[in-house]
Order: sequence, then structure tokens, then C-alpha cells
Amino acid sequence: MENKKVISYLRRCLAIVPSVPVAALGVLLFVAADWGSDPLTTFEIGLSNVFNVQLGTASLAFEGIVFIFFLLVRRDLVNFGTLIWCFTIGPFMNLFSMFLNPIMPEASELSIAAKVGLIIVGSILIIISLSYYIPIGLGYQASDIFAFVCADIVHKSYGVGLMISYAILFVLGVIMGAPWGIGTLVAVLGFGKIIDWLMPIFEPFSYKIAGMSSIETTCGE
Repeated sequence: MENKKVISYLRRCLAIVPSVPVAALGVLLFVAADWGSDPLTTFEIGLSNVFNVQLGTASLAFEGIVFIFFLLVRRDLVNFGTLIWCFTIGPFMNLFSMFLNPIMPEASELSIAAKVGLIIVGSILIIISLSYYIPIGLGYQASDIFAFVCADIVHKSYGVGLMISYAILFVLGVIMGAPWGIGTLVAVLGFGKIIDWLMPIFEPFSYKIAGMSSIETTCGE
């Protein structure tokens, strides 16, 4: 029985892993349009400006701090998923940047249609990644932890909590000098609602990949 639990846990862990590079690529494409970025990235760009480090490095440091803090104060929201998101999304972003930067035109050289395309594709990748990994319930990344905390405070859905947490991260990022634009506003106002709608659709697929039943969704397992 214990072996089965270990195997089940490991399968859930492995099921989360692909969501991270998908989101990392989505973030980079979103940012490449130079019409702002998702609010978490806006905040992390602000950090990278303040401390003069790469975006991926700022992301890694911030996610690590969040991991340690919520491990102490909200253990129910922290598990392997938090760990894998905290310590791999930054390196994935740096890795993809190495390949994309030499071939990606400067934002000033992109047409409006190309920028719209980058925002759309980046948004789709981010939204799919979150809608897929959250139902697995094995820990969450920083902005999702904030979203669940905000949702608990206002007694609303994850999507509403995400909108609130995104708004806070957006304001803090702008204060630290991060650029923003229509893409940022799209993320603040739209991502939460779309993910709320998509998660029930993704749940059966997420459960199947993770080898789960509907009763195995407690984060702290």
C-alpha cells in the first residue's frame, strides 16, 4: 500500500513538470511584444530592474522566498508543485531566452499584427499551463498561492483571487519601474475568468495524466 502511495505521488509530481516550460515560453512571448507582461512577470521585471539581474534570476529568487514563507505559514498551499515552479521557471526562461533572443526581432521592428500574435500565443500558453496544473493540487506557484489566499479572504473563486493578486503585483511592479501595457491589463482583467472557466474542462485530462481520482486533490497530501 505504501509503495502504491509513493508511486501515485511521484506520478502526480511528474505530471506537473511539463506545465513549467510551457508557462515559461508563454511569458517570454508575452513579454517580447513589449506591450507589458503578465502581472507576476511585471513585478519580477521590477525586481530585476531594482537589483540589476536577469529576469529569470529575479523570478528564481522571488519564487524561492515565497516558497519558504508559505511553507511556514500556509503549508496547505505548498508541495512539490511549488518547488518545481519556484526553482525551474526562472532557469527555463533564461534557457528559452538564449534561443529566442538571437532570432526574435526587436519589439520596435514588429508589426502590430505580430505583437498581437505574440500576446495571444503567450496568453494561451500561460492559461493552458495554469488550467492544467492547478487541478492536480500538489502545490502552487507564487501568484497562484497569492490568488488562493485572496480568494479565501473574499470568499470567492480562484479566478477572482487571481484578479486581485494580479492587480497588487501589477501596481508593485510599476512602482519599481517595470513597463506595462495593454497586455498587462488583459492579464489582470481576463486571465482569472478564463482559467475559472477552463479548469473544470482540463480537470479530467489533468487527473488522467496524474493518475488521480477526484478525491486526491488535497494539496498537502
